[in-house]
Amino acid sequence: MRFSLTDGSISIVGHLGDTRIRQVTALGNDYLLIAESASVNRGRVARISWMNPKTGETADLYAGARAQHLAEPGVVVYDDGDTLYAVPQRSDSDNQVIFSHPKNPLTGLLEASPGLLLIETADADGGVIHAWDAPSGSLRELPGLAASCSLLGAVWIAPLERLACMPRAGGPDHSEYVLADLEGNVDGRLRLPQGKEFLALSYIENQNALVLQEAWRSWLGARDKQAVWVHELDSGETHRVASNVNLGGSIVYATY
Repeated sequence: MRFSLTDGSISIVGHLGDTRIRQVTALGNDYLLIAESASVNRGRVARISWMNPKTGETADLYAGARAQHLAEPGVVVYDDGDTLYAVPQRSDSDNQVIFSHPKNPLTGLLEASPGLLLIETADADGGVIHAWDAPSGSLRELPGLAASCSLLGAVWIAPLERLACMPRAGGPDHSEYVLADLEGNVDGRLRLPQGKEFLALSYIENQNALVLQEAWRSWLGARDKQAVWVHELDSGETHRVASNVNLGGSIVYATY
């Protein structure tokens, strides 16, 4: 689907068949990288595919549960459930294993500064966050960031060099967002409307604003309701853009 932040209108981009979309990210300027669960031979198969939203053309890429494209080094990173791979987008380059995690499921991928990928895995004590630098291939653990933040609903704000994230100790209520550097130092908070639960979905650099999804339970029924908000970082103001619109857990922002 395509949702307009200008007038709140919704239109269809294309159909992917009998599949459940888990994550949508950008693949260059013209394509989408999609992590999905497809129905194959009466079973569900996790796979990574690409889509051209202008033509509706799609194709399968890998068997995997999560993926992220890093534009500056030209690498697609994907997770097959046990191992995280880096696939250079050049025919003369070999795939690279970033690390294996058979006992600790991968729960988040997020590009911070260009070419720097944040990776979160779950363990018995909570979450572990690593930073992988694509140009050098180096991998390091970020215990301070893992103690402060979760990558669920986290968004990197490039001009501030900060992560807007839900505090790890705050629980799953999505009611508070803090600003933290890569070492986990918290030096700010977002002034969001009180008493609401938000999930940050994207940072729009040319507007210096965050797109947020609000969810709540209706008093008159058991169904969840959703709304789309925009938080302006310059003014600190937050505006509801549309009600009864569910953007899911990930979006790709583009100008038209």
